[in-house]
Amino acid sequence: MTGASELGEFAYCRRGWWLSRVKGLQSANLAAMAQGRLEHDAHGRRARRAYRMERWALLTFVAALAAMAAGLCLLSAALGGRV
Repeated sequence: MTGASELGEFAYCRRGWWLSRVKGLQSANLAAMAQGRLEHDAHGRRARRAYRMERWALLTFVAALAAMAAGLCLLSAALGGRV
């Protein structure tokens, strides 16, 4: 059975896929690949954090707008509806 990562390997480099899957050879640059995985994981963490921060910023903005609207309603009521 072929997995998605194997399909990705094949699409990226058919010769590399063949050398690995058919001939059973390992890549000579395992250290560079391990470093790449670490950097990819770190980037993923940063991207997820940025996404969460963006959602919190939007939520804070919407809450601030709602608070301002409520404040204006209260002010208007306190002034007898003259605002």
